[in-house]
Amino acid sequence: MKRCGLVLVVLLLFSLLVPSLAFAQTTIKWWHWNAPERQAYFEPLLARFEKETGIKVEAEFVGWADLKEKLILSVAGGVAPDVTAVSSAWGDEVGEKGAFLDLTKLVTRDKAEFKPVFPTAFALWKTAKGEQYAFPFDLDIPALFYNKELFDAAGIAYPTDKWTWDDMLKAAIALTKDTNGDGQPDQYGFTTWYFHWATLVWANGGSLLTPDGKKPNLNTPEARQALEFYRKIFAHNVSCDMTNAKRLGSPHPPALWKAGKIGMMPAGAWAPSIWMYDTDKKQYVMDFDVAHMPLSPKGKRAVQMDGQGMAILANSKNVEAAWRFVKFLACVDVQTMSGRDLGQFPIRRDVALTEAFLPPDTPPANKKAFVEVAEYAYAYPKVPRWKDAYKIINSEVAKYAVGNQSLDEALANIEKLVPPALAGTQ
Repeated sequence: MKRCGLVLVVLLLFSLLVPSLAFAQTTIKWWHWNAPERQAYFEPLLARFEKETGIKVEAEFVGWADLKEKLILSVAGGVAPDVTAVSSAWGDEVGEKGAFLDLTKLVTRDKAEFKPVFPTAFALWKTAKGEQYAFPFDLDIPALFYNKELFDAAGIAYPTDKWTWDDMLKAAIALTKDTNGDGQPDQYGFTTWYFHWATLVWANGGSLLTPDGKKPNLNTPEARQALEFYRKIFAHNVSCDMTNAKRLGSPHPPALWKAGKIGMMPAGAWAPSIWMYDTDKKQYVMDFDVAHMPLSPKGKRAVQMDGQGMAILANSKNVEAAWRFVKFLACVDVQTMSGRDLGQFPIRRDVALTEAFLPPDTPPANKKAFVEVAEYAYAYPKVPRWKDAYKIINSEVAKYAVGNQSLDEALANIEKLVPPALAGTQ
């Protein structure tokens, strides 16, 4: 009887341990686009995650430019990872193909854990059907960087929270200079490189599509006024584009900004580490700060929301382990590292308001503006075939902006071509 009792106890203990052991042996694959020097910051955190959960993470680097196609091929071939980084530049397109798991139920189940996450961040990662195909990891939301040295030299007051579109345009005109007299600017007041014209429409109370998502909605007083202002930026020749940057010996406008030849550049919180800092000299190349985008005639602001998300593949056999890892990437410690060491915009307000993201005595002095900007960030419409429709809209707006057609012509073309594109009948 004693021996039998002992065997029963052993069997009972083993039965309790089996699920734990099985979970401890789980291995998930994670695809990311972190270069080795950036991924090094993740390694100690990954080691801690594995130790605490027993879940082994096999991290694999896939270049940003290659990840989309590799994901599509891997899903077709049955060799996809469990978790993958996703870019807002192409996430919707892949998500609409059903490649990613709908996280709605998991997010709802664990919503108490996500209270510090910016609510606007979730909207970026939804399909046209409302499926939550990815969880936010970092945000790319622009604010208005400005070169204080150029403002001082031109005798212009720095941007304030009360700045309007007209104030920004006047400053851009004053900052644009032809110093050698060849009839072409050598210094520009502005660049639209990281700027989205759609934000002007949103800020002015307009929308890109009708509420049913089937037709364009740009032929309204609000949208027309926004597009007319966008045209003024080009009509006054105050914005540096690729052609002008190359003419001045730079590969693109951000490089010309870094050379001190552009007065204002909307960009994300990551920009200082790339476009304001000299890694060899270990110092900033200019005196700069950041401000809110200016107010529209309606007294509102808007910015475009982009970023990086984390998706679980629909065919993953390790969903709970993968989800646990995705949540780990959203935890305070990982988000703190991301904000402090990688210069990324944390998805958590409780991290974004700490020294991890707002280090004292480190420019820009007004970096807290990014936390406020997140409250009025917009994602593009979540409708099927939006990418096809936007390609048409953007092309027509661009032709209008540079003076190759009238606004009425642009809007007529948009109203003719966009509905078939949205319906998939073009």
